[in-house]
Amino acid sequence: MRPLVLAIMVILISQIPVLAKTPPERFAAIAVVEATGEVLHARHANKPRHPASLTKVMTLYMVFDAIKTGELGWDDPLRVSAKAARAHPSKLGLKANSTISVEDAVRAMVTKSANDVAIVLAERLGGGEARFATMMTKKAHALGMTDSRFVNASGLPDKRQVMTARDMAVLAYRIHHDFPADYRYFSLSKLVWNQRSLPNHNTLLGRVKGVDGLKTGFTNQSGYNIAVTAERNGERLIVVVFGGSTAAERDAYTTKLLERAFDVLDQRRANETQAPALPLKDLDDREPVLVAGLPGLAHQGDGERRGVQIVIDDTIETRPLPLIKAATTPQRNLAVVPSAPTGQWGIQVGAFSSAAQASARLHHISDIAQNELAGHAGHIAEGERNGAPLYRVRFLGLSPVGARALCTKLNRLGQSCFAVPPG
Repeated sequence: MRPLVLAIMVILISQIPVLAKTPPERFAAIAVVEATGEVLHARHANKPRHPASLTKVMTLYMVFDAIKTGELGWDDPLRVSAKAARAHPSKLGLKANSTISVEDAVRAMVTKSANDVAIVLAERLGGGEARFATMMTKKAHALGMTDSRFVNASGLPDKRQVMTARDMAVLAYRIHHDFPADYRYFSLSKLVWNQRSLPNHNTLLGRVKGVDGLKTGFTNQSGYNIAVTAERNGERLIVVVFGGSTAAERDAYTTKLLERAFDVLDQRRANETQAPALPLKDLDDREPVLVAGLPGLAHQGDGERRGVQIVIDDTIETRPLPLIKAATTPQRNLAVVPSAPTGQWGIQVGAFSSAAQASARLHHISDIAQNELAGHAGHIAEGERNGAPLYRVRFLGLSPVGARALCTKLNRLGQSCFAVPPG
């Protein structure tokens, strides 16, 4: 019996070096003209990949959508659960039972890629991260991201969580076009938190001409990922790269792909042609790119060649992205008052950058707390923050006890609320 066991062990050990030299296929890339959805370049763009923290772009889409419909306000406090506080890095290090505002949460997600903040937002919007992930998947499919599946809000490792480069490009297009005013957060260079300056993980911002947003990601499963948007001469590109072996190599590949794609657009302009198909030579690199990095991870169907070439694929992968117009949400109009009446206790249930968002929030709270708010007037108090308009949604005419009790109920329903004393 012992010789047999020894023989099996020898066989298993002999296989370890072979397996270690066979990295998982993680590479994928796509370059898209944002205005038309035209795909200039695609490699494995329809293959499932692990998105890592690119997942947070989907989470932020859900957040921006909740703000647009009035479910969240920029100033709303979000309570940190014990689960969120235990999240693995990267994170802010939030303490259980502390709070963070929605705006600070968005900033932390974009720059620091904070996993604890992603969980906080998921619990606020979904009542739990698992349910929120189901909501994310449903929304993604509605947006045209049919090959994506989410099981968490952060992108922390889970083999069930997948996204294609093509789907990531669709998401980049949708979040920019559905929330143009909020997209500016993706261009933040840093987050200042607890007197610390935390730089944005997307180091192409400010370093590559025209790059103005989106995000990076990394896990051992995924490798180094990135999605960026860039604008030059009035034309915008979306570029997604999955599976880099280092951040530097991923960034170098992405930069080269951006430069090549913009060169093609410049050449088109110079030739005054709008031909949808480009000759392969326009984006053909005769010299291998990143020989020591990405090529080791990217199976390109040619075991002899270790270089990854940037070329235009004239295949089904280059079909245009489906550019679905942003859905409009009917809004009920409500008069905005310069300031709410004073001398009464009340509650505040949100603060928004537009009157339409504030109106939607007011009607939402009126619907779910009809009995408690019967006879109490709703107000949208107009003010400003940092020179920009701010609309605070409040219900007044309550007693101190009544205001606190109503906020307790709304908090239990997952709605932000705090009591407002007279004045």
